[in-house]
Amino acid sequence: MKWMEIYEKLVNTDTGPDLSMEEKLNRTSFLAEILEKLGFRVERRKAAHVAFLGEPPYVTLIGHLDTVFPEGESRKRPFSVDGSIARGPGVCDMKGGVVILLEALERFLKEDEANLCVVLNVDEELGSPVSRDTFEEIAAMSSHCLSFEPGRENGELISSRKGIISLWLFAHGKKGHASRPDEGVNAITEISFKVLELSSLNGKFPNLTINPTVVRGGAESNVTPDKAEVYFDIRYYEDKEFEFLKKTLEKISTVHPEATVSYRMKIRRSPMKEDPAFISTVKEAAEEIGMKPVFVRATGGGDVAFFSQRGIPSVDGLGIPGGRMHSEEEYARINLFEERVNLVVHLLKKIRR
Repeated sequence: MKWMEIYEKLVNTDTGPDLSMEEKLNRTSFLAEILEKLGFRVERRKAAHVAFLGEPPYVTLIGHLDTVFPEGESRKRPFSVDGSIARGPGVCDMKGGVVILLEALERFLKEDEANLCVVLNVDEELGSPVSRDTFEEIAAMSSHCLSFEPGRENGELISSRKGIISLWLFAHGKKGHASRPDEGVNAITEISFKVLELSSLNGKFPNLTINPTVVRGGAESNVTPDKAEVYFDIRYYEDKEFEFLKKTLEKISTVHPEATVSYRMKIRRSPMKEDPAFISTVKEAAEEIGMKPVFVRATGGGDVAFFSQRGIPSVDGLGIPGGRMHSEEEYARINLFEERVNLVVHLLKKIRR
């Protein structure tokens, strides 16, 4: 397998949010063919290529094939390499990780065997709404999970991840002429107080962050707005942080007596909890090949949480180290490619059944 050729082809294949799941699966079917050549039985699910080798329980390797970039992005800035740095849409998050996954499997299977499963989904950047059922099914059949999201810029691995909560806050007031504020109830004013109130919770807990990212309100410049809403991106790790947030929202009140405020909250991703025993195994595998591993807690969520929430020993960040994800400056450190592949091969040897 010529991994650089696969890497270039994958990065130059647009798989953004403006494409259907079916189209993204079609465009990445060449990866399913690679897995079949490695001996896997491959199934095409609604939003994922799923490959099996052997029998459960499986060591499951996961990665996503979609990016945040629209159709045509790879034509504007195709895959390129400058010294030890590769660039292109999704080069780090996480097409480089998928290539590491495939290369590590090829090298491992040349000299060893194991019960393995691979899940490559195409809706991770959307929150995995369609592939969720597949992940939950596979997690119930797994002994371990290795996730190939990007390693951090300096090569750090990921031992845990925060969960993600979506919160919508709605304010309702009363229309009136903008020149007579006393005749209306301004919903934007009401929602503004709530933004300040909820933002003040930042710092109450080490892992709880509450960030208002989208605000809507008003229709005409001379009309007091009667409706306004704000979306909050919320990250958390401990259950007590989630409970604190819920209790705060249940006690929410209005500033103006005629205004009303309501909310809708949804857990988009649960946290990936750290498994100290397995992290110790990963650390041991890394040290045996001369690495000095560093583990961090990631602020972003990931599909690995489907496994860790079931108590499946899991590790993330096995993908290509890099930075500036989700931007036009995204890059990957391909000088660390061999080290990452060697780590995965050595780890598979330690945990195979």
